[in-house]
Amino acid sequence: MSIRPLYAFVMGALLMIAACDSEQVAQTEMTVLRIGVLPDQNREALERRYNPLFGHLWRALKTSHEFVLTENYNELLEKFIAGRVDLAYFGGLTFLKARATSGAVPLVMRDVDKRFTSYFIVRVDDPATSIEDHKGGRFCFGSRLSTSGHLMPRKFLVERGVVPEDFFAKVCHTGAHDKTAYRVRDGLTDLGVVNALVLKSMLADGRLSKFDVRVLWETPPYPDYVWAVRATLGPEARQRIRDARRRGAFFTTSIC
Repeated sequence: MSIRPLYAFVMGALLMIAACDSEQVAQTEMTVLRIGVLPDQNREALERRYNPLFGHLWRALKTSHEFVLTENYNELLEKFIAGRVDLAYFGGLTFLKARATSGAVPLVMRDVDKRFTSYFIVRVDDPATSIEDHKGGRFCFGSRLSTSGHLMPRKFLVERGVVPEDFFAKVCHTGAHDKTAYRVRDGLTDLGVVNALVLKSMLADGRLSKFDVRVLWETPPYPDYVWAVRATLGPEARQRIRDARRRGAFFTTSIC
């Protein structure tokens, strides 16, 4: 599928997930809630980010939980499809793949995910004023399955008349947003694109300095992440998870 039909499909489906699947037959109730998230940063950063949420869920649900860490985006999809993950934090593209293959049910979404953005970043001492200044340079996406690190940035580049594989001398896929940021910082690539919130968190917690990288361009907004559960997780369990959402950085807007 070319980039334009794929973009239209992903965006259209994300904007329609408020319509829940009433025909799904759900059976399984919770004993242990197995939670998986996209491995868009290193293990320590993921644990630091999500442990407060897991503690909140444990207190609210009175159910044991297991944090299922994966090596890449595709492994998270495979574990979810195989029934080895019950609740997953997907990007737009990975959610639609999970929905198409295993009937993943959307539950909640953060307010920020309705208008998400990506940053194209360069070293702070790079004199470029636009993406076009890096014609013939080295460029890095994140994971191939990342909405914010690949799908949407590619779409916006094409709209500017920039076909990455033709425009840049070298195009790489790092697999994670933090890896892309580090490659830019270390001079291993000239230009990279990352999830806007991941870059902000890296600057806030000291993994990056304001003297390391700067934002060259911010994309227009687009819908992205969603928390979803297995189709076989029972309606009572779904409702308990939905009711456990809290106001703040993780669960803010109920989907269905």
